Amino acid sequence: MSWPILIVSVILTIGLAADLAFVDTPTFHTDLSDFAPDSDSSEAHERISEHFTNETRVMFVHVTRDDGGNVLDMDSLELMDSHLDLVQNESQMMQNVVQDWITAPSILQIALDEEANGTELSDVESWEEMMNLVIDINESDCPGDVSKQREVAQFILDGMLNSDFDGSEICLWIESDGAQGNAIVSASSTLWILEIDPSLSNQERKSKQNQLRDVFDKLSDESELNYGVASLDLISHDIDEGTFDNLATLILLAVLVVVLLLAITFRSVKGVVFPLVGLSSALIWTYGLLNFAGARFTALEVAVAPLVLGLGIDYSIHLQRRYNTFREESNDASEAWLASCAKLSTPLGLAVITTVAAFLANIISPLPPLETFGIALAVGVISAFLNATIVVGALHVVLDSSEGTNPADPIRMPRLSKKLVDLQRTQQAMVFIVALIITGASIIGAMGLETEFDLSDFLDEDMEIMQVRDELDQSYESAGWKIVYVMMEPSESAEEIDSDFILLNEMRGLHNDLANNHDVVGGGGSDGSPSYEGPYKVLFDAVDNDVLFGERYGLVITQGDLRRGISSQFDLGAAFQNLSQNTTIADPFTGDSWADRISETVHLEGDKILHLRIEIRVDASTSSDTSRVVNWFEEELGDEDSNDGKMRSELSGVANVYITGDLVALQNVLDGLNSSQLSSTAISFIVSFLVLLLLTRRPVPALVVLTPVVLATLWVVGSMVVLSLKWNVLTVMVTALSLGIGIDYVIHMWRRFEAERGKNDDVWEALEETISTTGVALILSAGTTALGFLVLLLSPMPVVQQFGLVTALTVTFSLVLSIIVLPVLLLMSESSTLSSE
Repeated sequence: MSWPILIVSVILTIGLAADLAFVDTPTFHTDLSDFAPDSDSSEAHERISEHFTNETRVMFVHVTRDDGGNVLDMDSLELMDSHLDLVQNESQMMQNVVQDWITAPSILQIALDEEANGTELSDVESWEEMMNLVIDINESDCPGDVSKQREVAQFILDGMLNSDFDGSEICLWIESDGAQGNAIVSASSTLWILEIDPSLSNQERKSKQNQLRDVFDKLSDESELNYGVASLDLISHDIDEGTFDNLATLILLAVLVVVLLLAITFRSVKGVVFPLVGLSSALIWTYGLLNFAGARFTALEVAVAPLVLGLGIDYSIHLQRRYNTFREESNDASEAWLASCAKLSTPLGLAVITTVAAFLANIISPLPPLETFGIALAVGVISAFLNATIVVGALHVVLDSSEGTNPADPIRMPRLSKKLVDLQRTQQAMVFIVALIITGASIIGAMGLETEFDLSDFLDEDMEIMQVRDELDQSYESAGWKIVYVMMEPSESAEEIDSDFILLNEMRGLHNDLANNHDVVGGGGSDGSPSYEGPYKVLFDAVDNDVLFGERYGLVITQGDLRRGISSQFDLGAAFQNLSQNTTIADPFTGDSWADRISETVHLEGDKILHLRIEIRVDASTSSDTSRVVNWFEEELGDEDSNDGKMRSELSGVANVYITGDLVALQNVLDGLNSSQLSSTAISFIVSFLVLLLLTRRPVPALVVLTPVVLATLWVVGSMVVLSLKWNVLTVMVTALSLGIGIDYVIHMWRRFEAERGKNDDVWEALEETISTTGVALILSAGTTALGFLVLLLSPMPVVQQFGLVTALTVTFSLVLSIIVLPVLLLMSESSTLSSE
């Protein structure tokens, strides 16, 4: 059947390759939404968001001068203003991709429009002139004492001006009527905040933001100002654009490593070409079958190719070495290949089963990309196994002549084998104790291992967008803030959100707690002005702006808080309804009307409140920040059934309260990574134990053989602590991978030792023969596999680099424990059995 096998293989390979290259070329999608699992909060977010405008999507523009000077001097501001006009024109040509512009020149122009009869910023020559135009220094306090002014000022200071901002003499200048101090302000950078049209699709947002980035790059090249651009959408765009090139480069490098090591191992053309054909076919089958099945590719699939090559070469080396041995005894290539397959059927077959089980365990992962990644690896391992056993075998049968030259003698490394046996003969206790000490240290270190997830981990740290992101973190108090939503809908037994008094109290309590939280933009100070938009904030501003409005609906401001006034007139729904019909400007900062603000925060049916949305800006740049912020919100809202006096408990039976948004999705990803690791490791362990139990038919020997595998898994985790690595979307796979690889090695060693023990009464000669044959084969295959994984270090993606390093260590530890510790455990177990008898 060799010819039919090769014909079918060629047809399948060419067909899948053509589909990949010409028919349905795969694209890569690496958005936060791709990783976020389904949850109650995400379902509630989709359900409630149908009644509001889509959530804000922000693009940050970091503005500096080429000479590092003051970006707030009038010349720079006027140049910025002219550039802003150009970018706004570009935005209009892209169907108004930017909906709101929060920039230094636009804020100053708003002030001039309101206070200086529309004087153009370009006509203002100095900061003294600017201040005289927009404020009356004879009547102005410094700083202002109006709530909205404080909030805007705090937002600008924290989120738009470099932390080196200096305006220390402005108040003195104002208070002295310009006689002392000066009105000049300075900062080395300022941040533009562009709010992108939220109705665009993910792909449209990425594409149009990339076009805007090109515009800013051109402005940077042609002027003394420099514009650095960053956003989550641009990070996703850059990941998607670079993933294919990264994949192609890694495949090429991995193939070169495989060719080199096969040449060293077998020292023949066929010994290199045949396995390489099988591995290349396995890669095409893997990606081709996934693409044909409609899989959604992410950047994780970059790691599939080196992993498949690394594991597939292991099968090829074992089979090829055995084939060469049997070929010396038989001129029939088919008999030699079948004999080698028969000899290795148990260890290779069971190793494939455990490895595939380890990867398929990710099917139950709550994270869709991890599920796809696990399936891809499982398909890759099966494809590599089928090609290594069937396709490569058919190549040998067809192309190896019956009277061909004998293959080169296999490498045996007799001196190394003898030294290892001497170590195991004389230092059994020491080997065992050292292994336990390393294991204990690994367990202790693993307890503090953290989990992190950030899309930027898929980008080269030297890329411009990464440098901009670092500059944002270093330059601003609240750079690159993220959004948390608190959403409410009527409880199952209610048709609307009533209980106005309780609702107002709870929203006021949340407002005050946000003001005291340092993670909220503008919060944390003794007079914090949290940056958020919500029903309480809208009502407070409306009453603050018009006392009569408050009296009409029973609302008053006392001691800085919005409270119920006359009970008979108190009606939140009617107040919201009135504001929803008011088209006058409510927020000069953004230009939104009262109706706009209501449409973003309250969903009404007449004067009935059906849904509420609170949008809060928080500063969370790391995974630990994310966990802290989300946990704070969960604790702040409490539990509906706990009777703890917090929002969910107080609104029980009235409204269901949810925390949603990108930050919550990110926390759900972190939780999903932890659960995926635990589940995949547990499944891999159970499958490995059942496989060994099937072979040994006794639990104690099965545990003895499994022990090195478990130790290797723990050592890998300990090495991550030493290398200051964390659990991420790829490294969570290494524990299951350690079990899958380790079980392969221990089965090979154990089965060969049992066979040699049956032929030789001298246990040490049997062990030396085992190490010089199977042990050397494992060293060669493990070296090839580890080097294949180390190719991932050449990836520009940090997360892929870390995965390559950790998986290479996994292979190394599995090898060391299989050829050094496993024989010691087998000898100790044999001695214990003999003494008991």
